[in-house]
Amino acid sequence: MNPEHVHPFDTVKFVQSWHLSSDFIIKRAHSVFIFIALFCTLAVKLFHAARYGLLNEYISWILSDVAFFVFMEVILSLACFRWPKRWIVRTAIIIASVLCIWSVMNAGWLIRTGTQILPRVLLPLFRSPANALYMIGVNLIKMPKASFLLLCPSVVALTFLFYALARTRIPNYNRHRFLTRVVFCLALVLFILIVRPTLPQRRSPQAASAGMQFNAQIKALMSLMVKDYSPSPNPERKIPSRDQLDITVEFGHTNHNLVIVVLEGVQYRYTSLADESCELTPFLKDISVQGVEFTNTRSSLTHTTKALFALLTGRFPSASQDIAETVPVVKSYASLATVLSDKLNFRTAFFQSAKGDFEGRPGLVYNLGYQKFWCREDLNDPNCYVGYLGCDEFSMLKPVSEWIKSDERPFFLTVLCSVTHDPYEVPEWFGTPDREPLGRYKQAISYTDKFLAALDVELKRLNLDDETIFCVIGDHGEAFGEHGLLGHERISFEEVLHVPFCVRAPLLIEPRTKVKHQVSSIDLTPTLLGLLGFDIEKANFDGVNVLNSVSDDRRIFFAGWMQEGPAGYIQGNRKYIYDPMYKMTYIYDLGIDPHEQMRMEVSQEQSKDIADDIIKWRKNTIFQIDQKASGHAILFNKWNCRWTQRVSSTKLIQDEIEGGAGNGK
Repeated sequence: MNPEHVHPFDTVKFVQSWHLSSDFIIKRAHSVFIFIALFCTLAVKLFHAARYGLLNEYISWILSDVAFFVFMEVILSLACFRWPKRWIVRTAIIIASVLCIWSVMNAGWLIRTGTQILPRVLLPLFRSPANALYMIGVNLIKMPKASFLLLCPSVVALTFLFYALARTRIPNYNRHRFLTRVVFCLALVLFILIVRPTLPQRRSPQAASAGMQFNAQIKALMSLMVKDYSPSPNPERKIPSRDQLDITVEFGHTNHNLVIVVLEGVQYRYTSLADESCELTPFLKDISVQGVEFTNTRSSLTHTTKALFALLTGRFPSASQDIAETVPVVKSYASLATVLSDKLNFRTAFFQSAKGDFEGRPGLVYNLGYQKFWCREDLNDPNCYVGYLGCDEFSMLKPVSEWIKSDERPFFLTVLCSVTHDPYEVPEWFGTPDREPLGRYKQAISYTDKFLAALDVELKRLNLDDETIFCVIGDHGEAFGEHGLLGHERISFEEVLHVPFCVRAPLLIEPRTKVKHQVSSIDLTPTLLGLLGFDIEKANFDGVNVLNSVSDDRRIFFAGWMQEGPAGYIQGNRKYIYDPMYKMTYIYDLGIDPHEQMRMEVSQEQSKDIADDIIKWRKNTIFQIDQKASGHAILFNKWNCRWTQRVSSTKLIQDEIEGGAGNGK
């Protein structure tokens, strides 16, 4: 036999076989996407179960996924079988591809946060696409293995989608085999529906198993129906403007300068305030020894924009998934900055190491009445940038010092540190970055503590330390898997709520003072105003002066930013939580269970009362915005702020632009 005739014959046979196989796959493209979605979901839940030692629960997690995807396969196949038309087949392919895309997104979100993705997570992508996409890119780079496993199949699937849509084929089913397969699949779905309720349920509605027994697609649709926290379109609550606050200065008040440093995402557990053997924050410990430490401080809302509003106004932010606090208002809100400026002629400035266009920060600072806003862009030196968000915080020392020296009047300075924000990167000069997220996080905390010490040295160099109140407080904490969850947006455990808070006030506070009763971030402003000699009784703050006696029955309310996330309050040593996704109420006794491992049972009647109180509080925090529905304003002579309803965005403009629609400073 002539060898020359063998190779062409084999090649032709291979090509024919390939065409037959590809034609079969194209005709059942929707089934391919359903299979990919199911495989991706099962794989990521297996990874999550192994990560937190919950393999014994894995079967109960995946039953709903198997039932859902098998049922969707039956529905789409029946449609193609009953109406064999190209547009029907294309529609089935598109529906299946959407389910596949959502499954891939859910896999990435589950790996990153420990929770399944919900639709409202995507809101920042539409509000600020550049920042959101940059954050996603950085996280993908930080997790190369997971990124490779997610992105490579996604690229292949996307290519296949376009190919299948371009070369759509009508499937030719064998009627008998097809109907047999349909009956078998429906029987499997029915079996799962019967068996699933009999399996052991999750141990905690907020542990690593929370929600895993739900299919991501079904859960996403359910989340859109959660109405418990839906804000009223016409809220009644109003935040007083700077000229509406009834507050007076008492005789003998002090003109101490005031410096507040807000720590971004620093968990109380990783500071020397929680553990004296902790070597990450020696300076923070020194501050507490030289003044007062508030050992039980909780963030009122675990999102930086919201937390800053609470800290600097003494009032609850709008506990809704928006950034209403950044929409420029006609008159600045009554705040710590406006009170000190209007009543004591203080100079006020807000410095942050973060980029200015992140979450419309100039709008928030403008609304709080600060006279100066400084951010990463003011450095004009990308070499000092750290990560996608922050900069080397030591680079703020010079401009801070120059601002302080520019005027003899007393001053109020707020500094927001952002190196401890994801992705937890420190400057190269500080050290080699740790490979693990928690290691980088601890390294960032240590770096920030050294910045605090350097800032204090600068105050001493200017001979201001004895006449300056130095305050350090956190906006919220950060979770690193303590309860199988990561991040801070949809978590109500202590790793996210409990924040450091200490104040050094020479001659005003006795050193080594410890305040052990429950404190909220809304207490900062009334406490500091009381310390400076203000009579705050008629100001009607939501917070109180916690240097005075406080009732043990006081409720410390808190919430996450996500609308579907849990909210609650702490009263004494007990934490009460309501989770709207599961309509569940539960209690932890922090006195005997500080690590929140044992959930206390709640009667149906008590559960309803607790849930009603929490829902009512969260709804009542929504406030009116004194501004037209949409527009733009020039703020601080260099930021163009645009807003629509309760969301705003900012963009840096040329420094030559003066004034603007919003009478910006």
